Amino acid sequence: MTLDRIVTALNATMARLVRNDRGNVAMMFALIMPVLMVSVGAAIDYTRASKIRAAMQAAADATALMISREASGLTPSQISTKAEAYFYALFSYPEVAGVTFSAAYTANAGTGASVLIQASGTMQAEILKVDVPMNVASTTKWGNIRYRVALALDNTGSMASDGKMTELKSAAKQLLNDFYDMASSSADAYISIVPFAQDVNIGTDKKDATWIRWTDWDSENTQKVCTKPDYTRKSTCEDHGGNWISVTQPHSNWNGCVKDRDQNYDLTDTQPSAAVPATMVPAQQIDECPAAILGMTPVRTMKQTLVNKIDDMVTAGYTNQAIGLFWAWLTHATSGPFPTPAKESNYLYQDVIILLTDGLNTRNRWYSTQASIDTRQAALCTNARMQGIKIFAIQVATDGDAVSSVTKNCTSDPNNPNYFSYITQASEMTVKFQNIFKELAMLRVAT
Repeated sequence: MTLDRIVTALNATMARLVRNDRGNVAMMFALIMPVLMVSVGAAIDYTRASKIRAAMQAAADATALMISREASGLTPSQISTKAEAYFYALFSYPEVAGVTFSAAYTANAGTGASVLIQASGTMQAEILKVDVPMNVASTTKWGNIRYRVALALDNTGSMASDGKMTELKSAAKQLLNDFYDMASSSADAYISIVPFAQDVNIGTDKKDATWIRWTDWDSENTQKVCTKPDYTRKSTCEDHGGNWISVTQPHSNWNGCVKDRDQNYDLTDTQPSAAVPATMVPAQQIDECPAAILGMTPVRTMKQTLVNKIDDMVTAGYTNQAIGLFWAWLTHATSGPFPTPAKESNYLYQDVIILLTDGLNTRNRWYSTQASIDTRQAALCTNARMQGIKIFAIQVATDGDAVSSVTKNCTSDPNNPNYFSYITQASEMTVKFQNIFKELAMLRVAT
């Protein structure tokens, strides 16, 4: 009901009551009418003032967000001019008089940068004819949040079809560019890359590490040979004076691949140590060994190293999401096989794993059934989340696979489409990676 209709209705009601000669109705109404008018007027004015204040707050919030994106490269005068123009473009209420506006930028001195927008004015109430003050403020804060992001990327044989590996490389590089543009220093964003198939490749440079277990590798890479190289059978070797001996390949021939750790250390981020044999990492030599893991690397100063690692990825082998997640988790540690720099106490950190896979689990060290591997993976994901790791996942289902419940439920927010994405076209990867980036980089408005 409009203000004019309310006033008209009140006048008509008052006229009827004035004509009423029964009892003291007219006298009573005369006494309460001023109170009613004030109450109704106050309600109308309050509703209108609330609407205008909300619009002013929204304009201040939007202005703070807009200016924060470029404030570090502007002078105070430029910040004020740009912010004021943006604010008044959003807030246009002539009934608010004497509007004042200010914008202040505080550079990052270790606790983050911020932009403070303040606006005030006065609205005259239509009914009560009093001045209603309008005061709003909005602050955006950024720069005190740093990112440690581990990319667990499916490099299995099926990624060769439907352009999936090509699209993955393109999408991952775009994600690097996004973090590169956002980071103002090398410490702002670290990224690790963990290609996985049935195994992962921790790099041949780890061959002398005391926490590598060689038992299975030595067994699998030992063969019988004749001391006389011309003979390949024991009988002919010995007939010709040779000795039939066991020869184990040197560890320098290892291609860097490792399989799942002993249970239940396959579900924890306990660092490998020879002092606790069950924590050691079993070496394995398989042909389907993916590209080597790259530990946490500063994207701002070493982007090309990250790009090169993405280009190194090739497709082969079976799917074992859990081992990719496991080693992605280990790259967050400040010690162990892939130590990342210690965190600074005056910054907040986002510890993230992004899993991209196109297949359902098929094989790991212990099992060859999807259900069994999924059970291990579910426990691993729970443990990582409990340690503060934020998990995102993208399932690329170009072959029509159903939604993988273990992949979806691994994420930190399964029902949020930015945390779990199910896509049927490889070309959708870039958009999904960018949605994850936006989720992570979102600026918070404090009012």
